Amino acid sequence: MNAPIPNNNGKPALSIVGGFVRTEKPTVDGWGIPESLLDIGSESARYPLNVLPGVVGAAVREVVEIVKCPPALAANSALSVLAVAGQGIANVQPNIRIKPSPLSLYLLSIGESGERKTTADDFFSGVLDMWAHQKQQEIEPDLIKGRADVVAWKAEIEGIKDSIKQAARKGQDNRENRERLAFAEATQPKPIYAPNMVSEDTTPQSVAFDLVHEWPSVGILSSEAGVVFGGHGMKADNITGNLATLNKLWEGGTLSVKRRGEGGSFNVRDVRLSMGLAIQPSIIRDFYEINGEKARGSGFAARFLLAFPASTKGNRIETIEEISQQHPKKALNLFYAKLHEVLEQQYANAKNGKLENLPILKLSSDAKDVWLEYLNSAEIELRAGGDMADYSDLASKTANNAARIAGLFHLFNGGDVLDTISGNTMEAATMLAGWHLYEARRFFSEIAVPTDISNAIKLDAWIIDYCRTHYTDNISRRDLQRLAPNKVRNGINLDKALDELADANRVQVRTEGRKSIIDINPALLGG
Repeated sequence: MNAPIPNNNGKPALSIVGGFVRTEKPTVDGWGIPESLLDIGSESARYPLNVLPGVVGAAVREVVEIVKCPPALAANSALSVLAVAGQGIANVQPNIRIKPSPLSLYLLSIGESGERKTTADDFFSGVLDMWAHQKQQEIEPDLIKGRADVVAWKAEIEGIKDSIKQAARKGQDNRENRERLAFAEATQPKPIYAPNMVSEDTTPQSVAFDLVHEWPSVGILSSEAGVVFGGHGMKADNITGNLATLNKLWEGGTLSVKRRGEGGSFNVRDVRLSMGLAIQPSIIRDFYEINGEKARGSGFAARFLLAFPASTKGNRIETIEEISQQHPKKALNLFYAKLHEVLEQQYANAKNGKLENLPILKLSSDAKDVWLEYLNSAEIELRAGGDMADYSDLASKTANNAARIAGLFHLFNGGDVLDTISGNTMEAATMLAGWHLYEARRFFSEIAVPTDISNAIKLDAWIIDYCRTHYTDNISRRDLQRLAPNKVRNGINLDKALDELADANRVQVRTEGRKSIIDINPALLGG
């Protein structure tokens, strides 16, 4: 049996992912080694960039080389685009007893501003807009004719209704007019759908409307995901319904949307939604601290492939050769060509406004073995003392996400919808899903911690960002009380947070005259 993750120590396939944690930075200028504020380690595992297969992996590695961003951010950008395109091609069914799953993905990248996530996005998502624009131009004559047919049809309907009214006033027989009206209603022109595949600032309900009335395959792609997690749709009086809507769309399920005003109520079916979002740590922490019970209890959090990678700031050194010549983008050009091919397949499937009867990707015998071992590994880790014992909600969707990733890898690396997914493809997908699962576990462990630790984590992140931004290695207590996050400015909370940081060798507090100065461990600043 092929194992999804190389395993030489007898542990279940999934749990070995948690072992890829970076080593601490060495002692600097007499400081002790900075310790994690969390028992499981606050450093991100190294992203398994080498497992990304074929044209997809080559394109991601090329973007990392060009942009010098964290590999996980570039990979998430690529995967979100793969999902938006591939979700209109096929479904995947690893378990014959469970209904097929869409190839849709929800991806969330967490990082401070300046990590070059937007730059990485531009190399991938821009192709979707370009293709959609070209397709709209290509079918413009059909769109013009379609709009004219609708105008003429509406005018015909109104004319018949006027005839009925006039005949009724005169007491004349309306049988012929009623027959004309019934025939006209039955011959309503079919709408012409034009691809409009990328949405940014929107609510779940408006996305559902666009999926039904504009194009049935959409991606919410935003480098400012506060519009999703901090917008009106996630306020207390809206969040439950909107989480349910997003969950249902991830599943490719059907739902009924009740609304007033233009467009009215409508039913949603045979549509697909993916999301590729980036957000700052403070915003997503605030969201989950307020809405965590609903988001995790509903399974919303578990649907996301989350990445919270270490920053590359301070290490993005350019050479004279790099800034003096264009990168050939050989791998990216191959990726773009394949993406156009897949998008054309989606257009053929979706041009009637629905993604009905999509083919189902099946697993080869080897792929079934790999997927089953991953599924069972995740289940084993739910036992008392297991890595996922306290995170069963997060582990519940990981095997499903692995199958979706495998389906996308299959389609974008030469596989046909009639071919079975190979064991190697599934192995790559399970390694990636496992990495994201442990990232989610690490992130949520930072939220579900005692208040003192949570405050220390917030203060630690803020101080490091402040020092890097202001090119300093210290800050006064007075400035902390003025500028630090509100939750840690209070004297008692600030004292406790500083004590936690000092105990972890992350800061030192000293007195300079009447001032209290907080020095930062140089290892945390790349010093």
